[in-house]
Amino acid sequence: MKEEILFDLSVLVGTWESVNLNPTVMICRNEDNYMLTIIHMNETSKQASPATYEIQEDENGYFISYNLKRTVISYDAKLDLLTLSALGDYMRN
Repeated sequence: MKEEILFDLSVLVGTWESVNLNPTVMICRNEDNYMLTIIHMNETSKQASPATYEIQEDENGYFISYNLKRTVISYDAKLDLLTLSALGDYMRN
């Protein structure tokens, strides 16, 4: 079994830009929970449509349920790089 390294979610708070042109991600704290918002932009209308997910934790690490699938959240502190398994790598904005 692969061991995930847990980290303090507070280091992820902020806005993250995709390196692969995927939707922008924002992470914030809401009382006792951390929330991850994926901001989809409609290219035609230029309207933003945010979708917010609670970051959950189990014995394998952090994740959200995105499009009915488990999307793993990992973080490389040396590179300050956020990775979402369904969307790729993100750099802090």
